[in-house]
Amino acid sequence: MKKTITTLAAATALAGAAVAAADAPPPLLGFYPQAGTLGQDLFVANHVDLRDGPGILDFACSDDTYDGHSGQDTGIRSFREVAIGVPVFAALDGRVFSIQFAVGGDLNWGATVSRFDNHIILDHGDGVYTVYGHLARRSIKVKKGQWVPAGAQIGLTASSGNSSGPHLHFTVQNQGAIFEPFAGECRPGSSGWSKQPALDRAAYVGNVTLSAKPFSGRRDIPYDEAVRMGTFERGLRDVHVRIELRNWRGGEGTISVTRPDGSVAATVAAAAPNFQYGWTKKRLRLDLAQLGRWTLRYSLDGTMLAEAPFDVVAGARQIRNRPPVAVTASLEPTAPRAGQVVVCRVSTSLVAEDPDYDIVRFRYRWTTSSRVLRQVTSAALSDALRNDAARPGETLSCEVTPSDGKLRGPTTSVSATLPA
Repeated sequence: MKKTITTLAAATALAGAAVAAADAPPPLLGFYPQAGTLGQDLFVANHVDLRDGPGILDFACSDDTYDGHSGQDTGIRSFREVAIGVPVFAALDGRVFSIQFAVGGDLNWGATVSRFDNHIILDHGDGVYTVYGHLARRSIKVKKGQWVPAGAQIGLTASSGNSSGPHLHFTVQNQGAIFEPFAGECRPGSSGWSKQPALDRAAYVGNVTLSAKPFSGRRDIPYDEAVRMGTFERGLRDVHVRIELRNWRGGEGTISVTRPDGSVAATVAAAAPNFQYGWTKKRLRLDLAQLGRWTLRYSLDGTMLAEAPFDVVAGARQIRNRPPVAVTASLEPTAPRAGQVVVCRVSTSLVAEDPDYDIVRFRYRWTTSSRVLRQVTSAALSDALRNDAARPGETLSCEVTPSDGKLRGPTTSVSATLPA
Protein backbone atom coordinates (compact mmCIF):
# COMPACT_ATOMS: atom_id res chain seq x y z
CA MET A 1 0.00 0.00 0.00
CA LYS A 2 1.43 3.28 -1.06
CA LYS A 3 2.57 6.21 0.98
CA THR A 4 -0.09 8.57 2.30
CA ILE A 5 0.65 12.16 1.30
CA THR A 6 -1.23 14.66 3.44
CA THR A 7 -1.00 18.30 4.40
CA LEU A 8 -0.60 17.53 8.11
CA ALA A 9 2.95 18.88 8.30
CA ALA A 10 1.98 22.19 6.75
CA ALA A 11 -1.25 22.45 8.70
CA THR A 12 0.29 21.75 12.09
CA ALA A 13 3.85 23.01 11.60
CA LEU A 14 5.14 19.54 12.39
CA ALA A 15 7.18 19.12 9.23
CA GLY A 16 10.32 17.09 9.71
CA ALA A 17 9.15 15.44 12.91
CA ALA A 18 11.17 12.33 13.66
CA VAL A 19 9.52 8.96 13.35
CA ALA A 20 9.91 7.85 16.95
CA ALA A 21 8.11 7.21 20.18
CA ALA A 22 7.66 10.54 21.93
CA ASP A 23 8.94 10.84 25.49
CA ALA A 24 5.45 11.54 26.83
CA PRO A 25 3.04 8.77 25.71
CA PRO A 26 -0.34 9.92 24.38
CA PRO A 27 -3.64 8.79 25.90
CA LEU A 28 -4.10 5.04 25.58
CA LEU A 29 -6.03 3.83 22.56
CA GLY A 30 -8.92 1.67 23.70
CA PHE A 31 -9.83 0.06 20.38
CA TYR A 32 -8.71 -0.09 16.76
CA PRO A 33 -10.43 2.81 14.93
CA GLN A 34 -11.65 0.78 11.95
CA ALA A 35 -14.53 -1.67 11.81
CA GLY A 36 -13.40 -5.27 11.47
CA THR A 37 -11.07 -7.70 13.21
CA LEU A 38 -7.30 -7.51 12.86
CA GLY A 39 -5.91 -10.73 11.45
CA GLN A 40 -9.22 -11.62 9.83
CA ASP A 41 -11.05 -9.15 7.58
CA LEU A 42 -8.52 -6.41 8.49
CA PHE A 43 -4.87 -6.94 7.65
CA VAL A 44 -2.11 -4.65 8.92
CA ALA A 45 0.12 -4.39 5.87
CA ASN A 46 2.42 -1.63 7.17
CA HIS A 47 3.46 -0.18 10.52
CA VAL A 48 5.52 2.91 11.35
CA ASP A 49 9.04 2.83 9.92
CA LEU A 50 11.19 3.37 13.01
CA ARG A 51 14.52 3.60 11.18
CA ASP A 52 15.87 7.03 10.28
CA GLY A 53 17.44 7.19 6.85
CA PRO A 54 17.72 4.23 4.47
CA GLY A 55 16.35 0.86 5.51
CA ILE A 56 13.14 -0.13 7.25
CA LEU A 57 12.24 -1.45 10.68
CA ASP A 58 8.89 -2.02 12.36
CA PHE A 59 8.07 -2.31 16.07
CA ALA A 60 8.64 -6.09 16.06
CA CYS A 61 12.07 -5.87 14.38
CA SER A 62 10.55 -7.04 11.10
CA ASP A 63 9.98 -5.37 7.74
CA ASP A 64 6.22 -4.87 7.68
CA THR A 65 6.60 -1.25 6.63
CA TYR A 66 8.35 0.80 3.98
CA ASP A 67 10.82 3.64 4.02
CA GLY A 68 9.41 6.64 5.85
CA HIS A 69 5.98 5.17 6.52
CA SER A 70 4.19 7.09 9.27
CA GLY A 71 1.38 4.90 10.59
CA GLN A 72 -0.67 1.72 10.34
CA ASP A 73 -2.09 0.64 6.97
CA THR A 74 -4.99 -1.78 7.46
CA GLY A 75 -6.35 -3.24 4.26
CA ILE A 76 -9.80 -4.61 3.57
CA ARG A 77 -10.51 -7.28 0.99
CA SER A 78 -11.71 -5.41 -2.09
CA PHE A 79 -13.78 -2.62 -3.62
CA ARG A 80 -16.74 -4.94 -3.11
CA GLU A 81 -16.39 -4.23 0.62
CA VAL A 82 -15.94 -0.50 -0.08
CA ALA A 83 -19.33 -0.52 -1.82
CA ILE A 84 -20.98 -2.07 1.25
CA GLY A 85 -19.08 0.12 3.70
CA VAL A 86 -16.35 -0.35 6.34
CA PRO A 87 -16.65 2.40 8.98
CA VAL A 88 -13.78 4.40 10.46
CA PHE A 89 -14.12 5.79 13.99
CA ALA A 90 -12.53 8.52 16.10
CA ALA A 91 -9.88 6.79 18.20
CA LEU A 92 -10.12 9.33 21.05
CA ASP A 93 -12.28 12.26 22.04
CA GLY A 94 -11.22 15.24 19.96
CA ARG A 95 -12.00 18.14 17.70
CA VAL A 96 -11.80 18.09 13.90
CA PHE A 97 -8.60 19.97 13.16
CA SER A 98 -8.71 19.76 9.37
CA ILE A 99 -10.30 17.90 6.47
CA GLN A 100 -8.76 17.36 3.06
CA PHE A 101 -10.71 16.33 -0.02
CA ALA A 102 -8.89 14.62 -2.89
CA VAL A 103 -9.17 15.60 -6.54
CA GLY A 104 -9.33 12.00 -7.75
CA GLY A 105 -11.79 9.24 -6.95
CA ASP A 106 -12.23 6.83 -4.05
CA LEU A 107 -11.25 3.64 -5.93
CA ASN A 108 -7.67 4.31 -6.95
CA TRP A 109 -5.60 1.33 -7.99
CA GLY A 110 -2.22 0.95 -9.65
CA ALA A 111 -0.66 4.16 -10.89
CA THR A 112 -1.17 7.20 -8.64
CA VAL A 113 -4.25 9.17 -9.64
CA SER A 114 -3.89 11.98 -7.11
CA ARG A 115 -1.16 12.90 -4.64
CA PHE A 116 -3.74 13.93 -2.04
CA ASP A 117 -6.25 11.67 -0.34
CA ASN A 118 -9.48 12.30 1.55
CA HIS A 119 -8.47 12.47 5.18
CA ILE A 120 -9.45 13.83 8.58
CA ILE A 121 -7.13 15.09 11.31
CA LEU A 122 -8.41 15.16 14.88
CA ASP A 123 -6.87 17.29 17.65
CA HIS A 124 -7.04 15.57 21.03
CA GLY A 125 -5.28 18.29 23.01
CA ASP A 126 -1.88 18.27 24.72
CA GLY A 127 -0.10 17.94 21.39
CA VAL A 128 -1.82 14.70 20.32
CA TYR A 129 -3.27 14.37 16.80
CA THR A 130 -4.63 11.41 14.85
CA VAL A 131 -4.87 11.12 11.07
CA TYR A 132 -7.37 8.96 9.14
CA GLY A 133 -6.42 8.63 5.48
CA HIS A 134 -7.81 7.33 2.16
CA LEU A 135 -11.45 7.77 3.19
CA ALA A 136 -14.40 7.85 0.82
CA ARG A 137 -15.19 11.48 0.00
CA ARG A 138 -18.97 11.36 0.49
CA SER A 139 -18.62 9.46 3.76
CA ILE A 140 -17.04 12.42 5.54
CA LYS A 141 -19.89 14.10 7.41
CA VAL A 142 -17.97 15.91 10.17
CA LYS A 143 -17.00 19.58 9.90
CA LYS A 144 -13.87 21.45 10.82
CA GLY A 145 -14.02 22.49 14.46
CA GLN A 146 -16.65 19.88 15.35
CA TRP A 147 -16.22 17.95 18.61
CA VAL A 148 -16.40 14.17 18.13
CA PRO A 149 -16.41 11.59 20.93
CA ALA A 150 -14.30 8.43 20.77
CA GLY A 151 -16.09 5.74 18.79
CA ALA A 152 -18.06 8.17 16.61
CA GLN A 153 -18.10 7.20 12.94
CA ILE A 154 -16.17 9.81 10.95
CA GLY A 155 -15.93 8.15 7.54
CA LEU A 156 -15.72 4.98 5.47
CA THR A 157 -12.68 3.04 4.25
CA ALA A 158 -11.80 3.61 0.58
CA SER A 159 -8.76 4.07 -1.66
CA SER A 160 -8.46 7.79 -2.35
CA GLY A 161 -5.20 9.55 -3.15
CA ASN A 162 -1.90 7.72 -3.53
CA SER A 163 -3.24 4.28 -2.69
CA SER A 164 -2.74 0.83 -4.18
CA GLY A 165 -5.87 -0.67 -2.65
CA PRO A 166 -8.68 -0.03 -0.15
CA HIS A 167 -7.30 0.61 3.32
CA LEU A 168 -7.14 2.98 6.26
CA HIS A 169 -3.93 4.88 6.97
CA PHE A 170 -3.94 5.70 10.69
CA THR A 171 -1.29 7.91 12.28
CA VAL A 172 -0.79 9.09 15.85
CA GLN A 173 1.31 12.23 16.36
CA ASN A 174 2.43 13.10 19.84
CA GLN A 175 4.41 16.18 20.83
CA GLY A 176 5.65 16.73 17.29
CA ALA A 177 6.68 13.14 16.62
CA ILE A 178 5.07 10.16 14.90
CA PHE A 179 4.09 7.73 17.64
CA GLU A 180 4.03 3.97 17.05
CA PRO A 181 1.33 2.64 19.42
CA PHE A 182 2.45 -0.97 19.08
CA ALA A 183 5.18 -1.83 21.59
CA GLY A 184 7.70 -4.53 20.82
CA GLU A 185 11.35 -5.49 20.81
CA CYS A 186 12.25 -2.64 18.47
CA ARG A 187 9.82 -0.12 20.00
CA PRO A 188 10.50 -0.47 23.73
CA GLY A 189 8.37 1.12 26.40
CA SER A 190 4.71 0.85 27.24
CA SER A 191 2.13 0.12 24.60
CA GLY A 192 -0.05 2.89 23.24
CA TRP A 193 -3.05 0.55 23.53
CA SER A 194 -4.96 -0.12 26.73
CA LYS A 195 -4.87 -3.72 25.51
CA GLN A 196 -2.48 -4.14 22.60
CA PRO A 197 -4.12 -6.07 19.73
CA ALA A 198 -2.51 -9.43 19.10
CA LEU A 199 -0.92 -9.60 15.65
CA ASP A 200 -0.14 -13.12 14.44
CA ARG A 201 2.68 -13.10 11.89
CA ALA A 202 1.81 -16.60 10.63
CA ALA A 203 0.33 -16.98 7.15
CA TYR A 204 -3.43 -17.32 6.94
CA VAL A 205 -6.20 -17.32 4.32
CA GLY A 206 -8.34 -14.19 4.31
CA ASN A 207 -10.86 -15.39 1.74
CA VAL A 208 -11.62 -18.20 -0.70
CA THR A 209 -13.70 -17.59 -3.82
CA LEU A 210 -15.09 -20.19 -6.24
CA SER A 211 -16.54 -19.29 -9.62
CA ALA A 212 -17.45 -20.85 -12.95
CA LYS A 213 -15.56 -18.14 -14.87
CA PRO A 214 -11.91 -17.03 -14.76
CA PHE A 215 -10.87 -14.31 -12.35
CA SER A 216 -9.87 -11.71 -14.89
CA GLY A 217 -10.58 -8.03 -15.45
CA ARG A 218 -13.10 -6.61 -13.02
CA ARG A 219 -13.91 -10.12 -11.77
CA ASP A 220 -10.56 -10.07 -10.01
CA ILE A 221 -9.16 -8.10 -7.08
CA PRO A 222 -9.49 -5.23 -6.37
CA TYR A 223 -12.92 -4.91 -8.03
CA ASP A 224 -14.04 -8.45 -7.13
CA GLU A 225 -17.11 -8.48 -9.37
CA ALA A 226 -17.02 -12.22 -10.04
CA VAL A 227 -20.17 -14.30 -9.63
CA ARG A 228 -19.27 -16.41 -6.61
CA MET A 229 -20.55 -19.96 -6.45
CA GLY A 230 -20.88 -22.74 -3.92
CA THR A 231 -22.89 -25.12 -6.15
CA PHE A 232 -21.97 -26.62 -9.52
CA GLU A 233 -23.89 -28.80 -11.96
CA ARG A 234 -22.79 -32.41 -12.40
CA GLY A 235 -20.41 -33.03 -15.31
CA LEU A 236 -16.95 -32.06 -16.54
CA ARG A 237 -16.62 -28.50 -15.24
CA ASP A 238 -14.12 -25.70 -14.75
CA VAL A 239 -13.96 -24.59 -11.14
CA HIS A 240 -11.98 -21.38 -10.77
CA VAL A 241 -10.41 -20.87 -7.35
CA ARG A 242 -8.91 -17.73 -5.81
CA ILE A 243 -7.08 -17.97 -2.49
CA GLU A 244 -6.38 -14.66 -0.72
CA LEU A 245 -3.32 -15.00 1.50
CA ARG A 246 -2.06 -12.81 4.32
CA ASN A 247 1.44 -12.81 5.84
CA TRP A 248 2.81 -14.95 3.03
CA ARG A 249 6.60 -15.09 3.34
CA GLY A 250 7.34 -18.06 1.13
CA GLY A 251 6.36 -21.69 0.93
CA GLU A 252 4.70 -24.13 -1.45
CA GLY A 253 0.93 -23.99 -1.78
CA THR A 254 -1.26 -26.97 -2.65
CA ILE A 255 -4.92 -27.21 -3.58
CA SER A 256 -6.66 -30.56 -3.12
CA VAL A 257 -10.24 -31.57 -3.87
CA THR A 258 -12.03 -34.59 -2.38
CA ARG A 259 -15.30 -36.18 -3.48
CA PRO A 260 -18.25 -36.87 -1.19
CA ASP A 261 -16.98 -40.42 -0.66
CA GLY A 262 -13.63 -39.10 0.58
CA SER A 263 -11.61 -40.05 -2.50
CA VAL A 264 -9.19 -37.49 -3.95
CA ALA A 265 -10.33 -35.88 -7.19
CA ALA A 266 -7.36 -33.54 -7.69
CA THR A 267 -4.16 -32.34 -6.06
CA VAL A 268 -2.36 -29.46 -7.75
CA ALA A 269 0.37 -26.98 -6.89
CA ALA A 270 -0.83 -23.44 -6.33
CA ALA A 271 1.39 -20.62 -7.54
CA ALA A 272 2.89 -18.19 -5.03
CA PRO A 273 0.76 -15.12 -4.33
CA ASN A 274 1.67 -11.92 -6.11
CA PHE A 275 2.88 -10.32 -2.86
CA GLN A 276 2.72 -10.69 0.94
CA TYR A 277 -0.84 -9.38 1.02
CA GLY A 278 -1.89 -11.07 -2.18
CA TRP A 279 -3.71 -13.89 -3.85
CA THR A 280 -3.20 -16.95 -6.02
CA LYS A 281 -5.58 -18.32 -8.66
CA LYS A 282 -6.12 -21.72 -10.24
CA ARG A 283 -8.40 -23.26 -12.85
CA LEU A 284 -9.43 -26.79 -11.88
CA ARG A 285 -10.88 -29.05 -14.57
CA LEU A 286 -12.96 -31.47 -12.52
CA ASP A 287 -15.17 -34.42 -13.39
CA LEU A 288 -18.01 -33.67 -10.99
CA ALA A 289 -19.68 -37.05 -11.33
CA GLN A 290 -20.67 -37.62 -7.70
CA LEU A 291 -23.60 -35.69 -6.28
CA GLY A 292 -23.24 -34.19 -2.83
CA ARG A 293 -20.72 -32.22 -0.77
CA TRP A 294 -17.21 -31.86 -2.22
CA THR A 295 -14.35 -30.23 -0.29
CA LEU A 296 -11.53 -28.03 -1.51
CA ARG A 297 -8.54 -27.55 0.80
CA TYR A 298 -5.58 -25.18 0.59
CA SER A 299 -2.32 -26.10 2.32
CA LEU A 300 0.95 -24.23 2.67
CA ASP A 301 4.06 -26.35 3.22
CA GLY A 302 1.83 -29.21 4.32
CA THR A 303 -0.24 -27.20 6.81
CA MET A 304 -3.91 -26.85 5.89
CA LEU A 305 -4.97 -23.20 6.07
CA ALA A 306 -8.46 -23.32 4.54
CA GLU A 307 -11.29 -25.74 3.84
CA ALA A 308 -13.97 -24.72 1.34
CA PRO A 309 -16.93 -27.06 0.72
CA PHE A 310 -19.06 -26.90 -2.41
CA ASP A 311 -22.03 -28.91 -3.65
CA VAL A 312 -22.62 -30.80 -6.87
CA VAL A 313 -26.24 -31.14 -8.06
CA ALA A 314 -27.94 -32.96 -10.91
CA GLY A 315 -29.26 -29.94 -12.81
CA ALA A 316 -28.86 -26.18 -13.17
CA ARG A 317 -32.33 -25.57 -11.70
CA GLN A 318 -31.07 -26.86 -8.37
CA ILE A 319 -28.47 -24.09 -8.14
CA ARG A 320 -30.02 -21.53 -5.80
CA ASN A 321 -28.74 -18.69 -3.70
CA ARG A 322 -28.49 -19.57 -0.01
CA PRO A 323 -28.40 -17.25 3.03
CA PRO A 324 -25.25 -16.70 5.12
CA VAL A 325 -24.49 -19.04 7.98
CA ALA A 326 -25.40 -18.19 11.57
CA VAL A 327 -22.91 -16.02 13.47
CA THR A 328 -22.25 -15.28 17.12
CA ALA A 329 -21.49 -11.91 18.66
CA SER A 330 -19.69 -10.60 21.72
CA LEU A 331 -19.08 -7.24 23.37
CA GLU A 332 -15.69 -5.69 24.14
CA PRO A 333 -15.31 -4.97 26.96
CA THR A 334 -17.57 -7.79 28.14
CA ALA A 335 -18.74 -5.70 31.10
CA PRO A 336 -18.86 -2.16 29.64
CA ARG A 337 -19.36 1.02 31.65
CA ALA A 338 -20.88 4.34 30.64
CA GLY A 339 -18.25 6.52 29.01
CA GLN A 340 -16.50 3.64 27.23
CA VAL A 341 -16.42 2.81 23.54
CA VAL A 342 -18.10 -0.58 23.14
CA VAL A 343 -17.26 -2.90 20.25
CA CYS A 344 -19.70 -5.53 18.98
CA ARG A 345 -17.63 -8.30 17.37
CA VAL A 346 -18.87 -11.03 15.05
CA SER A 347 -17.39 -14.51 15.15
CA THR A 348 -17.58 -16.42 11.87
CA SER A 349 -15.36 -18.11 9.31
CA LEU A 350 -14.22 -15.77 6.53
CA VAL A 351 -13.74 -18.79 4.29
CA ALA A 352 -17.24 -20.22 4.79
CA GLU A 353 -19.34 -17.36 6.16
CA ASP A 354 -21.67 -17.83 3.19
CA PRO A 355 -22.31 -21.18 1.44
CA ASP A 356 -22.05 -19.42 -1.94
CA TYR A 357 -18.88 -17.50 -0.92
CA ASP A 358 -20.60 -14.14 -1.20
CA ILE A 359 -19.12 -11.19 0.68
CA VAL A 360 -21.42 -10.89 3.68
CA ARG A 361 -22.77 -7.61 5.02
CA PHE A 362 -23.85 -7.24 8.63
CA ARG A 363 -26.63 -5.07 9.97
CA TYR A 364 -25.66 -3.83 13.43
CA ARG A 365 -28.48 -2.48 15.57
CA TRP A 366 -27.54 -1.00 18.95
CA THR A 367 -30.39 -0.43 21.41
CA THR A 368 -31.33 0.00 25.02
CA SER A 369 -34.78 -0.85 26.39
CA SER A 370 -36.05 2.56 25.33
CA ARG A 371 -33.79 3.84 22.57
CA VAL A 372 -32.16 2.94 19.26
CA LEU A 373 -28.57 4.17 19.55
CA ARG A 374 -27.10 3.24 16.18
CA GLN A 375 -28.00 1.25 13.05
CA VAL A 376 -25.53 0.56 10.28
CA THR A 377 -24.90 -2.01 7.54
CA SER A 378 -21.24 -2.86 7.16
CA ALA A 379 -18.97 -5.40 5.49
CA ALA A 380 -16.89 -5.58 8.67
CA LEU A 381 -16.73 -8.15 11.45
CA SER A 382 -17.22 -5.51 14.14
CA ASP A 383 -18.90 -2.21 14.85
CA ALA A 384 -18.31 0.42 17.55
CA LEU A 385 -20.64 2.50 19.69
CA ARG A 386 -19.48 5.98 20.69
CA ASN A 387 -18.58 6.50 24.31
CA ASP A 388 -21.43 8.91 25.10
CA ALA A 389 -24.27 6.81 23.64
CA ALA A 390 -25.27 4.61 26.58
CA ARG A 391 -26.22 5.78 30.09
CA PRO A 392 -25.43 4.30 33.50
CA GLY A 393 -27.90 1.57 34.49
CA GLU A 394 -29.12 0.90 30.93
CA THR A 395 -29.06 -2.54 29.36
CA LEU A 396 -27.16 -2.25 26.10
CA SER A 397 -27.89 -4.68 23.24
CA CYS A 398 -26.23 -5.28 19.90
CA GLU A 399 -28.22 -7.22 17.29
CA VAL A 400 -26.37 -8.54 14.22
CA THR A 401 -28.06 -9.82 11.07
CA PRO A 402 -25.88 -11.21 8.24
CA SER A 403 -26.98 -10.88 4.63
CA ASP A 404 -25.62 -11.59 1.16
CA GLY A 405 -27.56 -8.64 -0.22
CA LYS A 406 -30.56 -10.80 -1.12
CA LEU A 407 -31.12 -13.27 1.71
CA ARG A 408 -30.66 -12.77 5.42
CA GLY A 409 -29.16 -15.22 7.87
CA PRO A 410 -30.33 -15.64 11.47
CA THR A 411 -30.13 -12.61 13.76
CA THR A 412 -28.00 -12.93 16.87
CA SER A 413 -27.72 -10.55 19.82
CA VAL A 414 -25.59 -9.85 22.86
CA SER A 415 -26.38 -7.63 25.85
CA ALA A 416 -24.80 -6.15 28.96
CA THR A 417 -26.11 -3.92 31.73
CA LEU A 418 -24.02 -0.85 32.50
CA PRO A 419 -23.37 -0.16 36.18
CA ALA A 420 -25.60 2.57 37.61
